[in-house]
Amino acid sequence: MFETLLDDIAQNSTFRHIHPGTKILLGLGSLLICLVSPTPVVPLISGIVLSLVLLIPARISPLVYGELLIAPAIFTACSIIVLLFMLGGGDVIWRFSPVSWINLTITDNAVRHAILILFRVFGCMISLFFIALTTPMTDLFNIMKRCRIPVELIDLMMIMYRYIFITYEQAREIWQAQIMRLGYSRVKESIRSFSMLCGMLFISSWIAGEGLIHAMDCRCYDGIMPSLDPAEPVQMQSLFPALLYLAGLIAVLLMITTGVVVIP
Repeated sequence: MFETLLDDIAQNSTFRHIHPGTKILLGLGSLLICLVSPTPVVPLISGIVLSLVLLIPARISPLVYGELLIAPAIFTACSIIVLLFMLGGGDVIWRFSPVSWINLTITDNAVRHAILILFRVFGCMISLFFIALTTPMTDLFNIMKRCRIPVELIDLMMIMYRYIFITYEQAREIWQAQIMRLGYSRVKESIRSFSMLCGMLFISSWIAGEGLIHAMDCRCYDGIMPSLDPAEPVQMQSLFPALLYLAGLIAVLLMITTGVVVIP
């Protein structure tokens, strides 16, 4: 998965040329609705709909999308298991006491809260993936500039974002070279190889940073890194479905909270 960068997926997405403001509005809007939803139904609907949008119209590879979901799914599952034992209230539906001083119980109230948190995380995670898989970072930086975020902060984020992948590529090459030389065949060799990898990464990152400063000075750097901002107008054929989708989620949320639709 790490061989395919998220920015590459966003560049090749069919949603690449849709105005980034529309995609951010859709993603952040659905995320906020999922966060405030008192029922798991709305986050579930949001996650399923946005996943189908990513897989069908945006043409994201199902294999890549599935690999992206593995890590947050494992983390969420572990957190939910812990919450089942930490949350209390209601009737006990399961009890386990391996020794006299350990009493593990799961209540029906804990199950309801855990399910709500699980679907909230699912809906919010898919909303963030929608932005990440359809909007390149250059578009996000341009949106930040239009929102009057300090240019110095944006430039710092651009440099940090670039060096994340440079450092990762250097670490991968060093690690593969160490693997070919049996650097991780034993515990002692593994510790030594890993310490050497960290030291070499620090030195190479320092050298790369100095090279960047010299390159910027040669190009008459004056404190601002210019970037191309096409400033395309918002297209109604893409904005209207996004607003309609958010309005539908809000309508479902209001019907459930007001009791028009009863969820057992």
